[in-house]
Amino acid sequence: MLRPLVCVLSLSFLSVAASLDHAQDDVQRRLAELEAKNAELEGKFAALADAQESFTLGDLVAPPADSRYGLGPSASKVYGAEEGLSLGGYGEALYERRSGPANDEADFLRAVLYVGYRFDEHWVFNSELEFEHGGEETGVEFGYLDYLWKENVNFRMGLVLIPMGFVNELHEPATFLTAKRSEVESRIMPSTWRENGVGVFGDVGPVSYRAYVVNGFDATGFTDEGLREGRQNGGETLAEDLAVVGRVDWTDTPGLLAGGSVYAGNAGQDQVGLGSTGTAIAELHAEWRADGLWLRALATMAEVDDVAELNAANGFVGADSVGEELQGHYVEAGYDVMSLCSEPSGQALTPYVRYEALDTQAEVPTGFASDPVNDFDVLTMGLNWRPRSNIVFKAEFQDYDESEDGWNVAMGYSF
Repeated sequence: MLRPLVCVLSLSFLSVAASLDHAQDDVQRRLAELEAKNAELEGKFAALADAQESFTLGDLVAPPADSRYGLGPSASKVYGAEEGLSLGGYGEALYERRSGPANDEADFLRAVLYVGYRFDEHWVFNSELEFEHGGEETGVEFGYLDYLWKENVNFRMGLVLIPMGFVNELHEPATFLTAKRSEVESRIMPSTWRENGVGVFGDVGPVSYRAYVVNGFDATGFTDEGLREGRQNGGETLAEDLAVVGRVDWTDTPGLLAGGSVYAGNAGQDQVGLGSTGTAIAELHAEWRADGLWLRALATMAEVDDVAELNAANGFVGADSVGEELQGHYVEAGYDVMSLCSEPSGQALTPYVRYEALDTQAEVPTGFASDPVNDFDVLTMGLNWRPRSNIVFKAEFQDYDESEDGWNVAMGYSF
């Protein structure tokens, strides 16, 4: 009895030992597999860490570049990207102190985000998203798709900035000297002015150009103070009447920008009681920047047809008439005194002066009168300080000959 029992126990022990050896081998194999996977994961995490270290927000929000196609430096960044998303923006705050009974005001005028996307070497999307007056108003300043074909011929479609004057396209705070935009470019070329359209742009030798077909004004918004409220700004626009606008600039001489633009189209939009209300605007402009000197000059004139019918439709009588002819001009000069320093500091301190004159009722229809308050001059004197190229502080005094004088203080930035 003892020998069979010993045999059985021996066989059981050998079986258990074999099972343990097999289990140990399986554990060793699994441990080896886990170590290999762990090494692979460590390699992937190391690569991810390296990529994380090499990526900064600056790759997405690159510094402002040179202006392209009439846009400001920050708005132009997408054109310098090889592919993918680009971000930029700007903001402005303004304090106005009036000398008469009008209330003083402080306003965060606008906070803007540029969002662009470069699909490839040809297709580019660009947009400006705007929050005005502390977020009270929101809107799209522009949003368009470009097809970059050749240097001298490219195509654009969407909500486009009308290429007239200076500040309608170049409205980032550091691209103009003054705290407030000129009355001429606010009332006659109603900055910021954008409409839905399609067109072409490019550079031909020493000349750059932009030309679009856009929806026309809505004439029911015209007033004795100008054309500003006739803008449709891209939202559910009346498009029975279209308009054409074109601009040409000489850009071959360093520091010099000189050119002009023309807009023409009907603004009646087939509305009851209105005629065609043909509207035409023409302007000439020039800028010279060299050795600390910054000079600008602009002159413009607009004509509106069928104003008697428009006045009747809007109920305007007497001196409330819309102008059949509007005209204005300004000259502006500034000098960066920091440019006199022997060692460049990267800062700019620019005293400036601007004189402008405009008349939004230079001519009115027979039977109507002009209001003297709409024929006025403005003298603006101020100081522009830029501690960096894309940060600016401005302070100015404005002397109006037909309304209250006042002080303006502004802050602006772009990125």
